[in-house]
Amino acid sequence: MNTSSLRAASAIAALSAVFAFPASAAVTSFSAMLSNVGEPVATSPATGSATVELDDVALTIDVLINFVNLTANASAGHIHCCTAVAGAGSVGVAQGFTDFPSVTSGTYAKVFTLDAAKFASLATGIAAGKAYVNIHSPGLYAGGEIRGFLTAAVPEPETYALMLAGLGLIGTATRARRAQSA
Repeated sequence: MNTSSLRAASAIAALSAVFAFPASAAVTSFSAMLSNVGEPVATSPATGSATVELDDVALTIDVLINFVNLTANASAGHIHCCTAVAGAGSVGVAQGFTDFPSVTSGTYAKVFTLDAAKFASLATGIAAGKAYVNIHSPGLYAGGEIRGFLTAAVPEPETYALMLAGLGLIGTATRARRAQSA
């Protein structure tokens, strides 16, 4: 590989990095599997999943929740933050879910815009594993029927593809330098 090819490969790698970083810096995804584990009365048959995306430019929280088999119609849903220990404990409500559906199985999707201080506090707690999504129903499960601590979502395949392409270019550049030195 000649010097001009090496420069072209380096330019492509740098350009790819420039376009990749803004997309990953602005939106961060977290997810949780919802179950009765950790609830005051841990006997509910209900389950669910939650995805929360934090946009640190728009200061928004995009919430998507799916749940099934609550023992009664849902009375509330929200994010609790921030527990003293990651993945355990109970704390106050940090973000309520307005218009949460009063059903036993369903889907909830909503985007919330927060002020900078509240966003920063909640984002820090979620990233530290100290925040959980909680769904309540009346009666036996008034203290919470199902919950799940939010954890970082697994990167999409495109993220791995971009990383592998970059590593490939670095390997090619390294081999070219060794060939020139020899």
